[in-house]
Amino acid sequence: MNTNEALVMVSRYEWDNDTKKNKLVEKGEAMFHCFGVDYEQVENGTGNFSTAIVEWADGTISNVPVEHVRFLVTCAIRESKK
Repeated sequence: MNTNEALVMVSRYEWDNDTKKNKLVEKGEAMFHCFGVDYEQVENGTGNFSTAIVEWADGTISNVPVEHVRFLVTCAIRESKK
C-alpha cells in the first residue's frame, strides 16, 4: 500500500420512507488516494467543494464529498505498524 493511501468507509444519502428524509448510510469500504475538488453550477455562478478520490474493490474510482468519508485506520496507526 502506498503511504498516501488509507482504508475509508464511504457513505451516501438514501431516501428513508419512514422519516421522509434523506439519511447518510454506509456504502462500503474503499481505498482513499487523495483529496480533490469538484464544483456545482448554481444560480449565481459556480460553487466549489472538497472531495475525496477513492478506489473501490473492483478498481473503479469515485470522487465523493469529503463529509461522506470516514478514515478507518489513521496514519499514526499505519506508521507504527511498519
